[in-house]
Amino acid sequence: MKSCVRKPTNMGVKLSTGEKYAVIDGRQVALPVDARFYFQDKRGCWYWSSRKPRVKGDDWTPNKAPVQIQSAKGHHRCLITPARAAADAWRDTVMRVISRDNMPLALSR
Repeated sequence: MKSCVRKPTNMGVKLSTGEKYAVIDGRQVALPVDARFYFQDKRGCWYWSSRKPRVKGDDWTPNKAPVQIQSAKGHHRCLITPARAAADAWRDTVMRVISRDNMPLALSR
């Protein structure tokens, strides 16, 4: 699995053509090239997958990889944000990954 090694900030993130990224909690996070969807689980952890995820039991299917970020000390960890308030709201967090080619002009500057 290829992990994301960029800090999750808008400043200093340089995206090349064709590179994929997600905007999570107002931050741009680079993702592997084969990522198509990103989503949050009920604990607040963010994941990506190449296929649209399905709910199995009370969690996403096991075909997922964590969205990893680099901390200030250089350690890699899973991106965690506060989970949505409603009990089943985490099921509505599935979003498509944005590629640099399809990015709106306001964000490309």
